[in-house]
Amino acid sequence: MTKTELFNAGKARMTEWCVANAVPVPTVLETEEPTDYDTCAFYRSNTIYIWVPACAAIGHAGMAWSYPGYVVDRTPYGVLLHELGHHVEKAHGARGGIVAASWLHQTGEKPITSYAPNPNEWFAEIFRLWVANPDLLRKIRPKVAALLDARWKTVEPRSFEEVLAKVPRQLQAARNKILAATRPAVLKTRPLF
Repeated sequence: MTKTELFNAGKARMTEWCVANAVPVPTVLETEEPTDYDTCAFYRSNTIYIWVPACAAIGHAGMAWSYPGYVVDRTPYGVLLHELGHHVEKAHGARGGIVAASWLHQTGEKPITSYAPNPNEWFAEIFRLWVANPDLLRKIRPKVAALLDARWKTVEPRSFEEVLAKVPRQLQAARNKILAATRPAVLKTRPLF
């Protein structure tokens, strides 16, 4: 898919989710040049500003893992759903939202990506995956997924395997993340003698 196709699919998924949950659809404005921030998009006052060319393409090799419905998704699709998380939470940047800090404290669950400099970004990344692939989030972060499931409706009925069926590399990586999330913590002890 091209970045434009990913952008259009992201807008469609965002609108579908908002309608299903009676949430006003945020305005989406494409910018024609980079933003003043070190990112391809940001959310302010019910508006998502996005510079599509600066977003990632689908990753197929090397360190490029970005894919819609995978844990990492910096494509226009994922970026729009991330910014929708800020819209739903009524937050932007480090400004406090309605649930992020309390849910982070309540669940104690770690971020799903390295992009979580504050509770609002932690929430937006988790929300992105929950809208795109709720089955995967339920398996790797079950506590926060349960809070999301209790508050809003999902619009993605497929299993995580179906969402990631076309990308075997990301599918296997998702299986590895599920295994890591369900593996009991091992206590490191020293021998007694």
